Amino acid sequence: MAPQATLSSREQSAVEATLARHIAVLASDDFGGRQPGTDGETKTLRYLAREWQAAGLESGTNDPANPWFAPVELSLSLPEKSSVRFYRNGRPIPLAAGSAAVFTTGTRGLVQRAPVLFVGEQGEQLEGIEVAGRVALMLWDHPGHVEQRDALLRAGASAVLAIVSDEGELSKITGTRRRGTYRIAGGDDGAAIDGVLTRAALMTLVGQDRLDQLLRAASESDFRPVPLDLNASLEATSAPGSVRTHNLIARLPGRRPSAGAVLVLAHWDHFGRCATPPADDLTCNGAVDNASGLAVQTELARRLAAGPKLERDVYFLATTAEEWGLLGSRAFTENPSIPLESIVAAFNLDTLAVAPAGSAVSIVGKGLTPLEPGIARVIAEAGRREGDERLAQDYVRRQDSWALLQRDVPAVSVTSAFARPELFERFVAEHYHQPSDEAAGVELGGAAEDLMLNEALVRYFADPQRWPGKRGKSGAAP
Repeated sequence: MAPQATLSSREQSAVEATLARHIAVLASDDFGGRQPGTDGETKTLRYLAREWQAAGLESGTNDPANPWFAPVELSLSLPEKSSVRFYRNGRPIPLAAGSAAVFTTGTRGLVQRAPVLFVGEQGEQLEGIEVAGRVALMLWDHPGHVEQRDALLRAGASAVLAIVSDEGELSKITGTRRRGTYRIAGGDDGAAIDGVLTRAALMTLVGQDRLDQLLRAASESDFRPVPLDLNASLEATSAPGSVRTHNLIARLPGRRPSAGAVLVLAHWDHFGRCATPPADDLTCNGAVDNASGLAVQTELARRLAAGPKLERDVYFLATTAEEWGLLGSRAFTENPSIPLESIVAAFNLDTLAVAPAGSAVSIVGKGLTPLEPGIARVIAEAGRREGDERLAQDYVRRQDSWALLQRDVPAVSVTSAFARPELFERFVAEHYHQPSDEAAGVELGGAAEDLMLNEALVRYFADPQRWPGKRGKSGAAP
């Protein structure tokens, strides 16, 4: 018999009210924007742990020295100085003040008179020999820009500069970067340079006609990187620091722990203070991103614990530093509290409060796991339908499931938010990573229905009779 996955109108209202209560607390000014390493982290994790423990969960760290809270050591780099200079035939080309900025997560990054290469939207498909030792100019306004930048740096680019639309976009990005950059402690030295350059600055460097040619060429399927008759000298320095933060891990014991586990995750962190005076509102409260995911995760834990006992264990993971590069989920995969191969399915809950009730759902990570036959069955049993998948696939690498997928853990996000591109894109344009992402007026109709759907998904995949737990990239439900 399929578990309940629909709500009466009265039940829908009650669930929405409960989710709103959690979001109001987690996205309140008292929690300060939930930045890692701050008092906001302490309040956030205490609230979640108290709610989860009251629901009947137990510590899932499997580490007696660190019950509930798994430490994650991060290195923090705070930018100090930067300079950007371009040359043609040895002569400097002046740029307008505020039209470029560079950063490094090392103590000092330096590039001197390196050749400049325009790469458009290309990154992972390029050979190292094409970009090594060069300053790569990439376009920013496209899905996958973060992954493109990282791929160019891995390929050996001396530096990567992202071309942004205007000074407003540059100011938004640099404002975030100047609050510091995190990375997992003990990783690489982070001495590479990356930064931003306005389109107007690029026009100054190459001229309007040449800029138009480059942009047209970049849109063609046969585009190849274009060397420019420019050299660049870049320097950035930063002050090192460290942050001790935590993942929160809990467990709902099942009857047969040896049969594997289902994992439910959501990131708890946000940006803290993200604006400066004279702005009236200085805090990024992160109501939709991701207090909504935490609210659904918390109520999912309560409902599962209150219902019939499951066969498999279910682990609940609230990750830190997702906003800084999926660092909490990466730390979990490097030091998991359970063997990764024992996780038969993982469901990520992120930025859920976007779509109204009655919306379709989409699967972030579709085509990358063996879970789809089971997911399709549960969606059908719940009377839901799949909608537009295109936007969901743009975000595969930008949410915590990606860190798990890279370690062959079957992880997806099944949500109504990405199935309504017009609503999600409006949220991104008006509220994403801004102080206006607040609890008041958050849309909870789709989030309440997603709660019920994800409960049905967890119950399905926690049943070895319905889902035996095949691994790999293909499989089928029995």
